[in-house]
Amino acid sequence: MKMTKNILLATVLTLAVALPAASQVRFGIRGGITVGEMRFDREIIDSDNRVGYTAGVLLDFNIPVVGLGAEVSAMYTHRDNLLSDQKHIYKRNYIDIPVYARYRLDITGVGHVFAPYIFTGPCFSILFNENAPSNYENSKTCLSWDVGGGMDLFKRVRLSVTYGMGITKAMNYIDREYTGTVVDGKDRFWTLGAAVFF
Repeated sequence: MKMTKNILLATVLTLAVALPAASQVRFGIRGGITVGEMRFDREIIDSDNRVGYTAGVLLDFNIPVVGLGAEVSAMYTHRDNLLSDQKHIYKRNYIDIPVYARYRLDITGVGHVFAPYIFTGPCFSILFNENAPSNYENSKTCLSWDVGGGMDLFKRVRLSVTYGMGITKAMNYIDREYTGTVVDGKDRFWTLGAAVFF
């Protein structure tokens, strides 16, 4: 938890210094589908890939000419995991706050039509609803590191592919009946997204 707070503070301070230099700020809405699994640190239990969804709003900051920028979003995200112990579908709902640094390649002559880009940064997740079985304990907050890329079309539509790697645990599995073993689980997920700017 302390590490999560430190990373969040460092990210906010970095943006506070860098973003005043940005000459263009845009607002948009975003939606997408997620495919994810829970990775446990022991092979006592595992989970299968399941499809979820995400939707929310974003602010996009651009620095002209150099192609650098930043993006901050507030997203409602629903994740499902099919757990192997009882074939239980574990449903979770989060408020996700991804904060990305971005590099966009504006190709002369076609940059107004399409422009590829790459991005990376942390995603802070706050759990507000879940249906975990009794052997599971949830983390109220967790942190992942995201990497990805995509395409801007006509400077109004943004398509993206993101891979998220859990840094902090999202949940614990506790074998209360037999050994009392505690197993940590971290999220791994792909997100296909589309955004529209106003």
